[in-house]
Amino acid sequence: MPAVSFRRRHGQELQAYAFLAPALALLLLLLVYPLGQVVRMSFFEVTPRAERWVGLENYRALAANPAFWGALQNTVWFTAGSVALHLGIGMALALLLHSRIDARVRNVFRGLLIVPWLFAPTVAGMIWVLIFNPFGILNGFLTSLGLLRDAATVNWLGDPRTSLLAVTAVNVWRAFPFAMVMLLAGLQAIPDELYEAAAIDGSGAAQQFRFVTLPSLHGVILTMALLDFIWTFRAFDLVYVMTGGGPVDSSQVLATSIYFSAFQKFQFGYASAEAIAMLVILLAGSLVYVRRAVRE
Repeated sequence: MPAVSFRRRHGQELQAYAFLAPALALLLLLLVYPLGQVVRMSFFEVTPRAERWVGLENYRALAANPAFWGALQNTVWFTAGSVALHLGIGMALALLLHSRIDARVRNVFRGLLIVPWLFAPTVAGMIWVLIFNPFGILNGFLTSLGLLRDAATVNWLGDPRTSLLAVTAVNVWRAFPFAMVMLLAGLQAIPDELYEAAAIDGSGAAQQFRFVTLPSLHGVILTMALLDFIWTFRAFDLVYVMTGGGPVDSSQVLATSIYFSAFQKFQFGYASAEAIAMLVILLAGSLVYVRRAVRE
């Protein structure tokens, strides 16, 4: 009798878990098991032929390696610059598209501005490698404007002073439509009555943006910034295609550093320790996002 009562009360929950079981099993197989293997290997010296327990030695080597701290610094600059410019450009374009313009014009520009987001990172990287070539379109355009001498060229991707800046610029170009779309959706959800009340109180456009628009978009901005931080911090393909982390590690980020440590130097244990360090940083950002989502 108690078993029948239990099935009646929890039958729907049990059925839901039964439907979710295959997806959860696949998730465990594809995510949890590889993560456990990475954690395990970070305590070993791993070669293609054997494994040897070394405890925390990989983490000590990581902390003492200037190349790791250089890659971390590049990753921070790459992420901070990308997220800040995504927000700034996305907000400016969202405000422009939300202004009182013809609906057909708005739809045309919305479709054009979203095009960079449609490119895969590898495709975008290959296109911009040609543009940044010393004899490519960018240098020719700057020469035509008189900003470069006729015989002068800038090796944007081959110069340690400009390589990370060039990769960051491409990442901004490719991903700003995400911020634009998110912020435009947030702007369209703000009631017009708030702006009308602000205008009656004598508020100008700048004051309405500060006291109405920004507070109303606070949740959207925070969510978008956290997601963008997570996606940008773990970026690999764009950097790998454009510079491979070079020259002289000037554009090396954590994701490319892990790849080279594992698959070129065959230091799988050390690469696993790098991956765990990267995971800890990403988890910190993810926890902020999860706490925000749960609170809302």
